[in-house]
Amino acid sequence: MNTMTMTPPVDAPSAQRWSVGRWAARIGRVLLYVIISFVLGTLGFSVVLTLLALGAGTAVIWIGLPILVGAVLTTRGFAAAGRTLGSSLLGTDLPTPAPKQAPEGAGWGRRLVTPLTDPQSWLDALWILTNFLLSLITFPLALLWTLGSIAVVGGPVSALVLDRTLPDSGNNGLGALMGFTGQSALAADIAVQFAAGLFFLLTVGLVMRGLGAAHGGLARGLLSSRYETQQRLLRTQESRAAGRTAESTALRRLERDLHDGPQQRLVRATMDLARAESLAAENPEKAGEVMRGAREQLGLTLDDLRRLSRGIAPPILVDRGLAAALTELAAISPVRTTIECPDLKLPEHVEIGIYYVVSESLTNAAKHSEAQKIQVEVARIGDDARVRIEDDGRGGAELRTGGGLAGLAGRVASLEGTFRVDSPVGHGTRVEAVIPCAS
Repeated sequence: MNTMTMTPPVDAPSAQRWSVGRWAARIGRVLLYVIISFVLGTLGFSVVLTLLALGAGTAVIWIGLPILVGAVLTTRGFAAAGRTLGSSLLGTDLPTPAPKQAPEGAGWGRRLVTPLTDPQSWLDALWILTNFLLSLITFPLALLWTLGSIAVVGGPVSALVLDRTLPDSGNNGLGALMGFTGQSALAADIAVQFAAGLFFLLTVGLVMRGLGAAHGGLARGLLSSRYETQQRLLRTQESRAAGRTAESTALRRLERDLHDGPQQRLVRATMDLARAESLAAENPEKAGEVMRGAREQLGLTLDDLRRLSRGIAPPILVDRGLAAALTELAAISPVRTTIECPDLKLPEHVEIGIYYVVSESLTNAAKHSEAQKIQVEVARIGDDARVRIEDDGRGGAELRTGGGLAGLAGRVASLEGTFRVDSPVGHGTRVEAVIPCAS
């Protein structure tokens, strides 16, 4: 009988209330970023472009090669400053990709030109160029909206000051240009300047957010995109290494178990059958006893083979799906087990991984946990599949090298998933594996 596990609702973090202080601080950070970025971009564009042009022009006489390397290393410095600036002022996460390393044992010449063969070096140079061009647009816009916002107060005040200090013949404000005279011209002048300042004030937050997003997106795309690629490659390499280790460990264990169990029993059964054949004519009664012993050995061999085959995807998994396969595991488990597994459309390798986790977890729980009941839950969480096995046993399970849980962790890691064991002493064990369906 399947049971449902209710998860207590998690209170969503309350959204921060809007405040003038946070609003002004955010605008100030973007404005400061745009100003520094303009200065940094101007300096970087001038220095790097000069070095690249000089290095490229003199490359034919070899002196240009060190200059090009110096230009590339200079771009790294400006890029590092850009990442720090974007992370601190814009709040954009800009991790640094690992630089390309020269092969081990490479000579000084190979090590010298390695920075020139690093794709990130040229992405950094491209960022310096595009960031400078973008700053030529964002810098005046940021100043315009900032000064325009100040005009909501400064405009009317300046109009009043000019009206009091300038003679009537020299005070030709917006009101006078619109055809008003006297105090009507002053009122119109104040109203127009206040309306213009109010427009800038109401839109400065949106404009600054857009300018910050433009700079952050450009930096993320050119300065940090390779970091994500490198991390995916690293996870894939670790996953493959874990998969090879897990499969090798499982194979060695299977070979050992086959040698120590079924193989020995089959040898003994063969010998018993040969002995029974020789006794059949002279002592039929003794031959019958030997035959019964051989039959017992064959029965034990069959039990051993069934035990060893647990964790290997059975035909029922292919024919009837994951839910039916897990239900069969629960039926043969010596501990009362309930399964909660809706009809999920999961990739085949994910279903096999989940089956393996459940099979091994049930075996471990039956052997070591002294549990009275086990709950198995399979769910789809976004693009991931999650399986959770909980028991009410004595707990204390640990990930030990060479142990069953370590093998499970390696198997899940080979699928680029995560594996976790929570087993406080005296409070049962929870095993949870999350496997990406796109792995």
